[in-house]
Amino acid sequence: MATSKQAEALAPPPPVYIFREHQTTVSYVQLFDNDNFLVSSDGEGWIIIWKMKTRRPIMKWKAHKDNCIKVISINENTLIRQETQNQGRDNMIHIWKLPILQEIHALTNDPPELKNSIVYDGLGFCKLSCYNNEESVFLCFPSMDNMGSFDIYDLTYQRYVLRNIGQTDSGTHRLGSCMAVQLFRTSENLFVLAGYESGKVALWEIKDIGKIIWTQQAHTEPVLDLSIDHMKSFLMSSSADNNICKYSLATGDIIKKITIKKSGIVALKIRPDNKIFASGGYDGRIFSVKSMKPLAILAYHRDTIYSLDFSFNDNWLIGASQDNRISLWNIY
Repeated sequence: MATSKQAEALAPPPPVYIFREHQTTVSYVQLFDNDNFLVSSDGEGWIIIWKMKTRRPIMKWKAHKDNCIKVISINENTLIRQETQNQGRDNMIHIWKLPILQEIHALTNDPPELKNSIVYDGLGFCKLSCYNNEESVFLCFPSMDNMGSFDIYDLTYQRYVLRNIGQTDSGTHRLGSCMAVQLFRTSENLFVLAGYESGKVALWEIKDIGKIIWTQQAHTEPVLDLSIDHMKSFLMSSSADNNICKYSLATGDIIKKITIKKSGIVALKIRPDNKIFASGGYDGRIFSVKSMKPLAILAYHRDTIYSLDFSFNDNWLIGASQDNRISLWNIY
């Protein structure tokens, strides 16, 4: 029987606000421009930009005729969106140039300027990942040639850096379809953390070729999401099984593994201060990063939570759900 302190710790806090404008599953959310704006995408290809000060939509447009699985901002004036089409038709990544959002005071349905498009293999579930610095913007996304591989694309110079990375584990064991990628840079080079259908997680170094650094089998079902801490010291993975794993980013050694009651943890996000992390799936949950013990259950959404994002300046947590709604939480 839970003690009063445990019951209080696990009591679900209420959401601060609910964003209602999408008419179907909200697939992805991201706060951007110093948390002044929120961008969201849905299963019918709509993108909405919200002003966080008023919590109202200021831009909404039909960016694609089918599911938009991810939309991200690389700065306040540029959006990258990724869509997937049934039966492999018209699998595109689009880059949009936004107007000056601070000057928009009422909802507009005019689409922004489409700057560029990239063809990719959208048959799988893998979302793109983006890394940008002062020199270039790099994208990592599924390869056109094989669902087990991924490509690195330099958006600034509009050219591929490397293609078909990650087909095999050291040339001997197939890893299966690539399910999740995280592109990042250290002082040394570009790296890609990849999760696979086999339940394995692998770290790849991106130089002249894609060199595998380590692999780790931590899950019995396909990996669904990956999250790297902001100090680049550890990572977490979630899966179609009911385990959440924490690893050393340098070695791949498992630091800790926890098991929760419900399987299918679709989304993971570590807060920028590295104190807590959130998981999304059948419900939303908050955990301690250090102990990985549960702290709270975000019991609002009636369906699966597909995407999460933390703010950098406040204690906001954003959740996007299959129930067409976006929740805003204030998490200690």
